Amino acid sequence: MTDFTFVTYCDLPDLDPDDRLAADALRERGFVVSPAVWDNPDVAWARAGICVIRSTWDYNLRHVAFLDWAERVAKATRLYNPIELVRWNIHKQYLQELAGRGIPVVPTHWLERGTTVNLREILAQTGWSDAVAKPAVGLATHGVKRIDAGPASQAHVDRLLLEYDVLVQPFLSSVVSYGERALVFIDGTYSHAVRKKAFQALAPAGLEDEAPVEATAAEIEVATAAVQALPQPPLYARIDIVPDEKGDPLVIELELVEPSLFLSMHPRAATRFADALARLTEPAAR
Repeated sequence: MTDFTFVTYCDLPDLDPDDRLAADALRERGFVVSPAVWDNPDVAWARAGICVIRSTWDYNLRHVAFLDWAERVAKATRLYNPIELVRWNIHKQYLQELAGRGIPVVPTHWLERGTTVNLREILAQTGWSDAVAKPAVGLATHGVKRIDAGPASQAHVDRLLLEYDVLVQPFLSSVVSYGERALVFIDGTYSHAVRKKAFQALAPAGLEDEAPVEATAAEIEVATAAVQALPQPPLYARIDIVPDEKGDPLVIELELVEPSLFLSMHPRAATRFADALARLTEPAAR
């Protein structure tokens, strides 16, 4: 009987090496841990034990199918993060909810799928001569582009709108000079932070020049407030933060579905994650 299944995608059938650290830590505790590709029709999810979504890094390309899969698995067994958080987090409209709860987020102009927009007018209205467009359902840099008021940017936004709701946000120079800060929370508690570069490509943890950093007290405060504003406590969360022009931290993304947790970049991170997972098997957690 499998105790845990770490869920991945077809390009990483044996898991991201970072996630294997947690799987190995669980095995050292005597648990049986197996990987499984989320859209493999041969997987018997009802016998998969506790399913932990990890490197499902193609979900954005088939997000309707992925959410259908997650709903089915949540009915068959225990899924983490819970399906309620997966539903809430799969569309970046959660940024509006966080902002409504007083969490400082990157200013965002929302475009609805299927609409026709004039990008030049939008940028003039917002005052953002240098901006970023991204799909509202997405991961890494898929569909993400630095834009201006020119025809190439307009064409890019038009293409995105054929398939997605779209976010337009100001380009913050701090993503280059300071970098994004990815703050990792395990079982609701801040664990560690990593510096990410701007427009980082999709890759296993550590292959895009990420580096461990010490988060500032202000960054931890904002990230903690964001976690506390969630609909329910997460098993794991990653809050990506950038400073504004004044240096104040803003949430640019909050990842609850399949974020890399950069377990290799803190000496106790994999153990912390394994401890949190092991607690799920205790009678009080059932």
